[in-house]
Order: sequence, then structure tokens, then C-alpha cells
Amino acid sequence: MWGSPEDTKTITINGMPVTVGENLAVALDCLRSSLVDKVWIDAICINQDDIDERNAQILRIRDIFSQSLAVTIWLGEDEMSGTGLDSWVETSFDNLRLCNTILEAHGRQTLEAALGIDALFHLCGNPYWTRLWIIQELAVSPIRSTLDWGDSSVPLRVVLALADISCNKIFDGSILDSRAGTRISPCLQLLKSIGQWQKLGVLSDKEDGLKGTAVDDLCRLAGSAQCTLPHDKVFGLLGLLPQAISSKITIDYKRDETELSSEFTAAIFIANENSRNLEGAGDVTAQSTTVDSIYALQDVPGRGKGLVAREKISKGTRILSEEAVVTVSESVGSERLRTSICKQVEALSENQRRDFLSMHNIHPYRNAAEQYLGIFRTNSLPVEAVGDQGAIFLEACRINHACDNNAQKNWNEKIKRHTVHALRDINKGEEIMITYLGPLKNRKARQEALQEKFDFTCLCHLCSLPPEQSQESDRRLEEIHRLDCVIDQLGTDGVLVSPLRTLRYFDQQVRLYNEQGREDVGFAQAFVDAAQLVIANSDLARGRVFAERAASVWKITLGGDSTQAIKRRALAQDPSKYELFGVSTKWKTKVDETPQGLEPSDFEDWLWRREKPKALGQLANLRSRATFPGFTDLPDENDVDPEFYERSNIGTYRPRRHWCFFGEIVDFASLLRLQMEIKDVDGTTIPLYFYTDSRGSELVPGQFQKGYTVAILYAERHAFMFCEPGIRHEDPQTIKVL
Repeated sequence: MWGSPEDTKTITINGMPVTVGENLAVALDCLRSSLVDKVWIDAICINQDDIDERNAQILRIRDIFSQSLAVTIWLGEDEMSGTGLDSWVETSFDNLRLCNTILEAHGRQTLEAALGIDALFHLCGNPYWTRLWIIQELAVSPIRSTLDWGDSSVPLRVVLALADISCNKIFDGSILDSRAGTRISPCLQLLKSIGQWQKLGVLSDKEDGLKGTAVDDLCRLAGSAQCTLPHDKVFGLLGLLPQAISSKITIDYKRDETELSSEFTAAIFIANENSRNLEGAGDVTAQSTTVDSIYALQDVPGRGKGLVAREKISKGTRILSEEAVVTVSESVGSERLRTSICKQVEALSENQRRDFLSMHNIHPYRNAAEQYLGIFRTNSLPVEAVGDQGAIFLEACRINHACDNNAQKNWNEKIKRHTVHALRDINKGEEIMITYLGPLKNRKARQEALQEKFDFTCLCHLCSLPPEQSQESDRRLEEIHRLDCVIDQLGTDGVLVSPLRTLRYFDQQVRLYNEQGREDVGFAQAFVDAAQLVIANSDLARGRVFAERAASVWKITLGGDSTQAIKRRALAQDPSKYELFGVSTKWKTKVDETPQGLEPSDFEDWLWRREKPKALGQLANLRSRATFPGFTDLPDENDVDPEFYERSNIGTYRPRRHWCFFGEIVDFASLLRLQMEIKDVDGTTIPLYFYTDSRGSELVPGQFQKGYTVAILYAERHAFMFCEPGIRHEDPQTIKVL
């Protein structure tokens, strides 16, 4: 009964002003007329701003609700349209018993009117039913509890019974079309499950709690429920679970959300495994295809079904290799697409079709064909090597999403199967997660894409970082993306004209991936690109090392039999087979010229052609192209080149190091401003224009002559509108004529 956090009202409790939600304030006004002396309301009785108090109250919630005289469920002032809640419940009971007779005699429209379907939509659409904490509150409520809406009040047990009958008649009997079912299903299924738990008495013993399939139902209901904090996806369920599970969970709102979720999943998994072993029964929750599988398909809190590790899975392990059961080209028209999917689904075995139909569907449908299409569009995975084909894999399509995924999916063209590999060690009981997105973007872009394409909000560890850490992660990811764009724009010039700068870009990308803690396909591709760059410039020694590193990462992410891993192993064995080998001889080395005995950091400096910073007072090497670059090696003024610039703590960029451009004066003139033609170390002649406040007059004529040398600190390439690119000089303190 909290209501919207934006709508508040101040009430007086024991002479003290307290701000509460407007909906709660209205509920308290209504309770004035009751004979109740004392009420307990979580929004008031628990200090929501005190984390320690909230931690302490978590396991007391069940006792508070179960030991109360009654629980009042307040849905708000907005009464059901046309009639009161109590009158509608009574009428619905009578008409549900006769629904088949009404349907056959008068049709669907008359039946919907008789059932008060609009009122049912109104009831099930109340935001109260979407809250996660109500699952526990309703499940342990005493028999005298009521559902109150406006002036109407109905016993909760009557509402639960109505929900049970409605589910049997509406869903199992299919008396409503699927769109109607989709709108009311979550609420009715919730009430039906709670009613069944109460009838079976599974919550009568606090030591036991829910077990077996009831735990599966609980996790499924929690998956679509809403809560303010991701921690509550776990904490809100503990009061309904056996102590064998709840005792394993450390209750603390300061905990890492991903660690908490993994701990909870593992506790449920191990408890079910122990139960299965003790009872000698069939697998309660695991639905994996083989008994000795390293994963189990089971309900996962907050995410429906998912794959969970049954044992520790080492980095690089192939977790899954699966054939498709439905495959179509998504470029065909809607009608052909629907027809093709229908034929393939109808050809499945009974078990396969059941598994297919149990998959999540975010699209409304009116018939079986639309239902099949919706399931396909919600769950299909790309068959990348074939182009625009998508496919359904009964187990791979169950793997849930995390932006910081611990596994990598891939279509392996060589074996014609969908594979999933561990990107890192995955602990027993930990959920196996892939990413549904392409190259990782910043948090805002990820959330928008997931909401638009898959209709959910991601609460993974990466998306739940504190603001400062999240912003730092976003900066790294944005920088990786920006570098990709810069490299693409350079094209062949980046390989042949300024290879050192391009190599710096790949070096920076690899550093950023390492800082981000990701060794995925993007990480592997950075090594591939670096290998091709140096081999094109005849550097076979570095080319082999980069190719070996690429092959190693591809093997971990996609498997040793993947096309990518096979190609990079072949490249490492003979780098000279690369088609662009030798287009430049600028960095010519032999394959066996890799230095031996270097420290790891020194080897990395050699590999990436890094120049170590000079000690203070040490003379610079005048032949160093990093310190004294030619014009083509200068940073572009419109790009933030990581070779030259670094990000400061406040988000701006500053020079990473010192560099100085030298040019010989070939010609000069003074019109509106001083301008020179200068020749760089490579013999390239470029224009130099003075845009200082004095337009170059700070240099008197005797200071510069043809043949003199101009030295400019922190020079950048500038694209002039009226001539070829050159240098636009603005700061008189950074130039000297020698």
C-alpha cells in the first residue's frame, strides 16, 4: 500500500509528523473506522534509511505477517468499474461454473461480459501485484485476511479460490484469446500458487518452507516481480524457503548484487541436489539433456529458467554444443517466416514442442502461428556464418543475459553447432550467462537496447556498479569504441603511412580490455588486427606473437575447432602467408628474431614498440619518431589520440607525454598573417599558419630565414578549408626557430 514515491502526504503519529505515500495515508483513514487498536506497517515501522535495521528485519517479516490477527491488503481508492469488488467476485464464481455453457450458447463476447472481463483486467492490472515482497506477505497471511479496494472488502481466501478456478477455466480451458490471457496471467498465477501452498500446508512449519516444485514456482513468480533494490530479489524470498537455503545467505544490503545472486542460486541448487540424493527421486529442478552434464536447466531467482553450473567449470571449457531445432532466414516475408516456423515446430517431438512452448514470449499473439513466431523472435540466436539466419536451440536459448557475461556463444560453422564456452572460471551453483548484445557499450546504451529488444532491465554486476565506478567503466568502453572508429577511418593509411600510431591504438585497446576485465571476442580481434598490421610492414617476429595470442583467446572464447582459432594458428605458424605481407618493409624482421630473456614488462614494450619515458634531465634521442614525429605521425586535432593524450580525473584530456615537431623553412610570406612552407623529417612539405594573437608578428624578420628550422611543441594536424592539411599554430610559447 506504499503507492507512488512521488505522491506523499504528512500524517501525525504519536504527535510527530511523518511523511508517507498518499495511498498509505488514505488506507490509514479507512482503518480509523475499524475496531483494530494496533497496526504494523512496514513503511512506517521499519526505518527504510537505516541499512542495519533493514538487515535485521528481513527474517522477521514472515513472523510479523503470520502471527498477526489479520492482514489488510489495500489496493487503493480506485474502485472496480461498474460494481464493487465483493459483488463482482460473487457474480464471477457463478458464471465461471457455467462458462462453457455460456460460451457454446452465446459466444465469447457474451462470456467475457458475464465474467466481467474488464473488471478482471482492472483488478489484475493493479500495480500491487507486481511487487516482489507481496509473495511472502500473501503466502503467510492468516485466514482472516482481506482484500480491500475502495468501499469493498473480500476475504483473501475467497480471492485465492477464485484465482484457482479462473486459471483452470480460462487457461486450461482456453475460453479467452491469448491476448486476454497474457494480460491477466501473472496476477492469477501468483494467486493460484499461493492458494495451493496454503492448502497443502507447506508453509505451516517454519523450519521446512517451500521445497521441490514449489521452489520452482516461487523463483518463476519472482522473475517477473518488481522491487526497488536488486538485493530484494533474494531477501524478499528468504522467509518462504527452508533454513537449509536461507541460512546460507548473508543478509546485508551493502553486498555486491551479483555475488549475492550467485550465492542464492548455488544454495537452492545444492539443497535440491541433496534432496534428490536423499530421496532417491528424479531430478527436482535440473532438466539438462544428460545425467553427467556439467550444467542444469533450472529456475533462477529473478530470471525465469537458466543454466546453472553443476560443478566448477574451468576457463575455456566448452559448456554446450547443440544443434538447432528450428532454423529460418529472417529476411523472408512475415507470412513465409510464420509458415516455415509452424511446419518445423509441428514436426518436433512431443517433448521438444513442450520445451519450445515453455520459452518466454514478449510478443502478443492470437493463435498458434503467432505464438510460435513470438517465441522465435524472443529467443532465437543468430547462425552467424550463414548470414541472416536465426535458430532455436532448446538449451542455449535458455541462457540468460549479463553485460559482464561469464560465457561466450558462437555458431561453429565447422561442426554446424551452437557452442558456449566459459570466459572465466565458473563456480558450482553459479549461473552461466551470455550477452545478448554486440560490442559492449556504455550502461545507458545497453539498458535502452535491452529494454527495446528484450523488454527487461539488466541488474547484472556491471549495470549495478556505484555511479563513480559505472562512469569509469563507461569511459573505458566508450574509448574502445572510439578507437575502433578512428582505426576504421584511417583505413590503409593506418597500415602503410602511420603504422606506429595505429599500433598504439591496438595497444591502448588491449590495455582497456584488461582494465575492464574482459577477454572476449573484441579482445581477440585487437590481437588479430595488430598481427596483420605488423606483418603488412614485414615484422614477422611480432606478427607471430600477436597471432599466437589471438589464437589463444579465440580457443578460449570459441573453441579450438572454431574457424577463427584455426586461421590464427595457421597465421602464427607462418606469418608470411598473410596476403598483405611485405607491402611495406618499414619494420622488417624474421620470425625467429623474438628477443629472449626479457622481463615481462620489457617484452611488452618490445612487442608494442613502446618507448620508455626518459628520466628527468636525460637527453632525448633526436632520432626517436615518437618524440620527434613527422607530420603524418602527429595527432589529428579533432581526435583524442591515446598515444599522445590521456584522460584526467575530471574527464578532460591532457598530453600523455612530450613531443616536438621539426620542420625546415622552405618559404614564407606575410599577408593577413605569417605563413610558412616547411619540410618535415620525411621530406613532406606542409603549410604552417600563425593564428596567434599577433598573427605571427611576434617573430621579427631576422629570426627566420629559408633553411632555418622550426620546432613546435605539441603540434597537431589541421585540415584547412583553403589548402592542403598543415599546422595551425596558436600559442607563441610553444614555438622556436633555430
